[in-house]
Amino acid sequence: MKETIKDISKGNGFYGQLFKKVVFTAAVVIAISLSYALWARADYNGVWPPTLILGAALIKTIFIVRLTFTQLTKIIGESHQLIHVLTVFGVLIILIVLSFTADYQALYILNPENFKSSTVLNDSFLIQFFEFIYFSLITFSSVGYGDIVPISIWGKILVMMEIFLSFLVLVFGIANINRIHVDDE
Repeated sequence: MKETIKDISKGNGFYGQLFKKVVFTAAVVIAISLSYALWARADYNGVWPPTLILGAALIKTIFIVRLTFTQLTKIIGESHQLIHVLTVFGVLIILIVLSFTADYQALYILNPENFKSSTVLNDSFLIQFFEFIYFSLITFSSVGYGDIVPISIWGKILVMMEIFLSFLVLVFGIANINRIHVDDE
């Protein structure tokens, strides 16, 4: 049975449940990511700003892991349709990639020497955002072209966190593969 707009807005059905489960985690991830805009451009020196970015990334990682293994497992347990499982994975991947894009960009803004890039990352926010979303997607997929490379320990730790999350999403998918039904009913 197809869900109606009314069912989704009331939180009934798969998409309503998904929205209810994801909204808190997404709000936390977005709030932390947007907070970088308030202070990352300030002229900070020392280890505290990058440590703060890593701490925020760790908090976001914990929220995403909690969402994945406690909340979304329940939803997949109730709905076994392929489209629903793919939607869950799409939401997770978008949340992870955008979250780490903000982390990489904030770390770069603090100190451009955190990353080596074969492209010019000038002061344009949009160009930097594009380059770091590209880097985050490449990191998440484990392809790693090498055109953007973390040089500092801070950048390397962030990359390791994203790779850790991509493996968790993969394990989550493999663990739930037997629940998927391909029929559209």
